[in-house]
Amino acid sequence: MIQTMRGGYGSAEVVPLLDYDAIAASPKPFLGFSDITALHCALWRFAGLVTFYAPSLTRLAARPVPQLSADRLLRVLRGETTGPVPYDVDGPPVRTIAGGLGSGRVVGGCLPDLVHTFLTPWEVETEGAILFFEVASYGPTFVDRHLVHLRQAGKLEGVAGIVVGELPEGEWGEGLGPDWPRASTLEDVLEQRLGALGVPVLYGLPIGHGETLSTLPMGVRATLDADARTLRIDEPALAT
Repeated sequence: MIQTMRGGYGSAEVVPLLDYDAIAASPKPFLGFSDITALHCALWRFAGLVTFYAPSLTRLAARPVPQLSADRLLRVLRGETTGPVPYDVDGPPVRTIAGGLGSGRVVGGCLPDLVHTFLTPWEVETEGAILFFEVASYGPTFVDRHLVHLRQAGKLEGVAGIVVGELPEGEWGEGLGPDWPRASTLEDVLEQRLGALGVPVLYGLPIGHGETLSTLPMGVRATLDADARTLRIDEPALAT
């Protein structure tokens, strides 16, 4: 497999330098999250490669790894890629923003990095897809700004469903200063911007910058049941 060292910034600079024919001819599991979103989008777009929104190497080495994160990652790499994306029912709550059932290919990543793919050759494609996003240390104002951008760019039209990962350290965000408006909570913003789209919306799956990261295959079909609070991967993500 190929596991990124960390996120941060700069992965988009690598995208034009890769040999996608060579990648497609010798596919391997590709793991990473956060800024690695650009590479997830490009590897699917140009090589048809299923990738994994999963812990980077420093995330596994810098602190004790939560059991769910470790177990999920190892099971996926051993080929157990279908079935529900697991989460701890006694952990942070997973909430239904809008009920319903939807199926489609999983696309997405870190919210600002998704927006940064717009007008590039590897721009995220959301039509008919289950759109996943997450971000850390973004308060309601910043999340709202990005969701408005997604809507105005047409990226919320035709989606089959939306999965919002955890949004840690984001109720008011970090470094916003005392003058930023604080009239809405994160859940208010999600309900206002996503609740009336007519598709299932689930919030809080442990995928992203939170304490636990439950590895998510990207590029495969999945079914989102927001009422049951489950995201089920329907097709294998690794060749047998």
